[in-house]
Amino acid sequence: MAEQSFKQGEKKEEADLPRKKFVDLLDTEEVEVKKLDREDIDECVKVMRKCAFDVTEVEVGNIVDYTKSFAATVNRMVVGVGLAWPAHLDMDGKKITSGEPNALYMEDPAVLLAYEGRGIRRILLKEREKEAMSSGFKFAIGYLYEDIPKGDNIAHYITEAGSALEKLYLSEDYEFFRTEKGILAFKRLTGEPKRDF
Repeated sequence: MAEQSFKQGEKKEEADLPRKKFVDLLDTEEVEVKKLDREDIDECVKVMRKCAFDVTEVEVGNIVDYTKSFAATVNRMVVGVGLAWPAHLDMDGKKITSGEPNALYMEDPAVLLAYEGRGIRRILLKEREKEAMSSGFKFAIGYLYEDIPKGDNIAHYITEAGSALEKLYLSEDYEFFRTEKGILAFKRLTGEPKRDF
């Protein structure tokens, strides 16, 4: 009886081994980041469309031409896209206007569902922030498009009910203010003094 129980335990362990190796393989897939160029446009558009972005090759190509956008890849396959382009943030008017670029505008990242939860949004955010700093910009910026009730403390609302991206901005020391187009998230990349909004 003891021998049969041991053999069943042995079989159970053997059955678990291949699956465990497979799971470990998935966990150790390395995410790499690359700056986008024109050769990446088709693949990026496919990923963005799978993530419900309504984009064209021409639109994505125009943004990629700014050389500020990145992709996250696994085994050389694009699994996340973070588009970005130069912008001018008017801190006094609390809006994006025309003028000498002092900020990098970051579009919401597109991440394939199968790769959610692997930190790809954070990787793309950090890479674009580095690009903004190396370009001499003072700010990294992006809009939050969800309706955040007026009067609510924006940071408190995000903590309680925000999306993964909004919580990422909050965890990375972004500040927020209301504009006509929605909530603008921004991070100071230089010694720019903080202001009360």
